[in-house]
Amino acid sequence: MNLILLPERVDQIEWGRSDSRFRHITKVLRVGQGSVIDFAVENGPRGKGTIEYLNSEKINISFQWNPQHAPDFLPIRLLIGMSRPQTCRKVLEQATAMGVEEFHFFGAEKGEQSYALSTLWTSDEWREKIRNGVEQAFASHLPRCIIHENLASAIHELNNQSDMRVALDNYESTTKLNSSFSNHNERVCLAVGSERGWSAGERNQLRANQYIICDLGTRVLRVETAVVAAIGILGSGPGS
Repeated sequence: MNLILLPERVDQIEWGRSDSRFRHITKVLRVGQGSVIDFAVENGPRGKGTIEYLNSEKINISFQWNPQHAPDFLPIRLLIGMSRPQTCRKVLEQATAMGVEEFHFFGAEKGEQSYALSTLWTSDEWREKIRNGVEQAFASHLPRCIIHENLASAIHELNNQSDMRVALDNYESTTKLNSSFSNHNERVCLAVGSERGWSAGERNQLRANQYIICDLGTRVLRVETAVVAAIGILGSGPGS
């Protein structure tokens, strides 16, 4: 992690040796008393933490916070079919680090219903994956994450929130995805199917709701790879 994210703004804090942040500071960062490290508040400012006291049992840190800053998300909402938990973990961390504004996972017709019962979703693990992505990106704002029963309900919620709608599909693509599909003044909804791809019914739903069916080339990519590649293209803006 490139900074440590705190749930709320404080002037001073103390952690014991059982706290994972204590272990990270002492075992990974390997800093000592008087050292200054980077922190941020969830959906709040970044700042510096000075280690005021440190021994083998506890650490005490004081903070100086920068002014509040606006969210720095890319104008991209990710609409994605529920996939294997290990795939979703990668998507959550990597797409968060790249700056997506929202995640909308849906129960895909070709997916497995059991995926939604994973501990990733039934515990707070998904929140931790998002936090990890924010910390990696040296950011502070957390994207929203919503789970929908199916594609239709997800599309219904997103229809009035996006200026451009694109869906990745190697098999029935009509054009190649490129940066001309977005500019920095528009919100884009990027739709990616589950690991087994779109069903015929889902493709019809996408077309009926003005999604442009695109591809990233002739190679078939893993879901997490396709997500990262597409966000990189859309996030670069026109003319790239």
